[in-house]
Amino acid sequence: MSLFSTQVRRGAAWRDGLASVILCGPAVLLYGGFIVVPALLGFAYSLTDWTGWSRHPRFTGLANFRELLGDRRLAAALGFTLFETLLIVVFFSFGAMLLALLLDRLTRMKGLIRGLFFYPYVLSILVSGLLFRYLANYRQGAINTLLRAVGLGGWAQDWMGDPHLVAWFVFALVAWGGLGFFTTLYLANLQTIPLELYEAARMDGAGAVAIFRHIQFPMLIPTLTTNSVLALITGINLFGQIVVTTQGGPGYRTFSIGYYIYWLGVLNNRQGYAAAVSLVCFLALLLLAAVQVALLRRREVTL
Repeated sequence: MSLFSTQVRRGAAWRDGLASVILCGPAVLLYGGFIVVPALLGFAYSLTDWTGWSRHPRFTGLANFRELLGDRRLAAALGFTLFETLLIVVFFSFGAMLLALLLDRLTRMKGLIRGLFFYPYVLSILVSGLLFRYLANYRQGAINTLLRAVGLGGWAQDWMGDPHLVAWFVFALVAWGGLGFFTTLYLANLQTIPLELYEAARMDGAGAVAIFRHIQFPMLIPTLTTNSVLALITGINLFGQIVVTTQGGPGYRTFSIGYYIYWLGVLNNRQGYAAAVSLVCFLALLLLAAVQVALLRRREVTL
């Protein structure tokens, strides 16, 4: 009897293992083939002078990483990326929270107004970028046309060609496209707050500011953590918006890290050096995200 039970258990375990392989195997193969293997190859290529076309790249050791230390374009790309990331994290973490609080208080046309804010997120980066390019056009753009129509033609300018304004214009594009998504996350969290807490606070004479400080904000901390990390990733990975709008210009003032890697590897055939930049930026992003999450988690425990 025990031998039969053992065979039955082995057969069940074998069937469970086969089912796991059938169900998870394709996903594991796809993830390994398109994520893990390219990552490992990228590390290997970062130690070579591979152009992207040469069959036998030459091993150069840490030469690419030493070049990073004196790369002015990389420094400019890093500065621009950090500036945009700071604006994006602050705006999507706290601006979206404020908008969610306002939308949560609506009593009429709630679904329509929320949908209008979420609609830009549905659009592709290509459509959003082309729309902003049209808005910023000096001669026929909607912004300058409106300024001339109201007698403020002296304010008209090339919004994406001005070195002092282009960074803010890129931020406006990212903020317009992503605000609805981050606001929706806050709205979903607000729906989970028990109504009894609001009623008890009002009975104690608490106003809107006190309710936000003692009830809503502490309950929104988990979503604040999520949104800040997602916003950090959005800022560091800024690429599509640059390709569609400025192509890194004027000069290389709007070179983001992602666009600089693309510029090196695709446009200048320096895949080895681009891989080295990618590896260093990935490790820096991983460390930054870990510190950010740790600080916010500590805030959650304190509250």
